Amino acid sequence: MRSLVILAAALGLAGCGTVQFKPAEYPLRAGLIAPMPVKGHVDVSNAQSQTEPVIVSSYGGTSLSSNLHAITEVMAQQTREELSKAAQPEPGTPKTIELKVNSLESNYKFFYYHSQLHFDAKLGNGTVIPMNVPHSSGILAQDLNGCIAESVMTLLNDPRVRAYLAQ
Repeated sequence: MRSLVILAAALGLAGCGTVQFKPAEYPLRAGLIAPMPVKGHVDVSNAQSQTEPVIVSSYGGTSLSSNLHAITEVMAQQTREELSKAAQPEPGTPKTIELKVNSLESNYKFFYYHSQLHFDAKLGNGTVIPMNVPHSSGILAQDLNGCIAESVMTLLNDPRVRAYLAQ
């Protein structure tokens, strides 16, 4: 009987542990970011230096970890790509947007995952815009990557960002 209990405990722990999550771009549908005038070249950069592992999801004995620099890099890359699609370029002074993801976390809630991404966008004029973007999905990896994509969409649709890029 004791052997059976030890075997059951060992099998139950087999799924436990921390798994590396590598953030990746999740494509946004065309039209989710409205066309916008952009005066001058825009440099979007990763301002997050933290590379220590952080837990982005934990459920059922398994955790996913990543790091805030890697998450911010995916967000910065997707911001550059979406901006190139939506921008109506005009001559003007160069602009900068520094992105810094402060946290990304997904929690399981009754047959779906719900994530939150907290980030700061520092515009070249000194304005810092803190944002908290929620996202939900039935698949964990899509929830995390989709939250990054939805954060890009929220950033590029923000009236303060659009006004800055148009000046």
